[in-house]
Amino acid sequence: MSFYRYKAVGKNGSILKGVLEASSPHELKTYMREKGLSLVTYSRKAPFLFSKKIRPPILMDFCLHLEQFEKAGIPLKQSLESLYQTQTSFKLKLILGETIKDVEGGTLLSKALAKHSSIFDPVFIGLIEVGEKTGTFSSVLQQLFQHLKWADEVKAQTLKTLSYPCIMAIVLISVIMILMTVLVPELSKFMDTFSGNKTFSTRLVIYLSNFLSKYAAWLFFSLGSLFFVLISFFNFHPNGSVWKGRLLDYLPFIGSLRYKIELTRFCHIFAVMFDSGVDIIQVLQTARKYLRNGKMYNALENVERFIKDGHSLSNAFQKVRFFPPLVIQMVKIGEQTNSLQQTLFYVKNYFDTMLKRQVDHILSLLEPMMILCLGTVMAWIIYSIFFPIYDVLLVLDY
Repeated sequence: MSFYRYKAVGKNGSILKGVLEASSPHELKTYMREKGLSLVTYSRKAPFLFSKKIRPPILMDFCLHLEQFEKAGIPLKQSLESLYQTQTSFKLKLILGETIKDVEGGTLLSKALAKHSSIFDPVFIGLIEVGEKTGTFSSVLQQLFQHLKWADEVKAQTLKTLSYPCIMAIVLISVIMILMTVLVPELSKFMDTFSGNKTFSTRLVIYLSNFLSKYAAWLFFSLGSLFFVLISFFNFHPNGSVWKGRLLDYLPFIGSLRYKIELTRFCHIFAVMFDSGVDIIQVLQTARKYLRNGKMYNALENVERFIKDGHSLSNAFQKVRFFPPLVIQMVKIGEQTNSLQQTLFYVKNYFDTMLKRQVDHILSLLEPMMILCLGTVMAWIIYSIFFPIYDVLLVLDY
């Protein structure tokens, strides 16, 4: 699909301008003719201008309003057109325009939304498809609203964990760079004038200061280039997401936090989809699409294989040796009492609580660690530079 900026003439002679998504110029012209518009000019827009994702609150409003229309008995096409007219998000309005065209042509809503996989994740599409098959569209939309709300909260927790140490690290590096490239060189000149004997610690600080003063720009350029190459590899290489997942899994703090986030996501997805009537195999396949990288993906792949071989879900979890005992025990209880979705919701709530506690715990540890690192560097510089200068000043006083 591509985006086209067009200018057209309406039936009453009015000039209409806008942007539409179409697979080809021929499809764009066909759509204009069906709407009774005469296409004057069109041009293809660069895709990156429209590649930004839609914020979760906008999708939540979309599900909420569509649910209200469904409860009121309004036909789907009319509901989508009403949402299109009142939509403030430019990106979603373009997608709704394309979806309305597909629905008019007889395409199911799930198939029409699946064309925009960068916006609607596999869980979203899977639940819409379930609602179409079972006739529980209103209930499914309510489940989607809760799913999007939960996913947005998890993302906020993750960003909260990562943003603080990143800001502190930037401040720490900036302070060190200013000290090493501005203050230390001036003080070292003073020391060279009045004192020739320097300790090993002092010589090391001066050496690092001279190195950073000369090669700081190249160092930042090299690190920036490496970061750009890694991001490009993770985003565009076929196995980039897998390597990214493996790297994050082994990082301190991040690895354990990621493990709990992935478990929470899986339990939430499983509970929501299983409660909506989706069979276990399809739930596992959808969860794999949603959790596209890391150890969780491989674990779910093995779980699916064990279930196809005739094992129960709890037995499959136990065999892959990835899920904690709590999850295995609760799944076993759910299978025995025929309340699997309820037990998984319980596990999801438990991990939600644990996730918030771990985020707060990590933040409480990072702040003193960052301050300790900055204090250690400052103490080293003071010991290596300021104490020798103080000794020189004492000699000069005599």
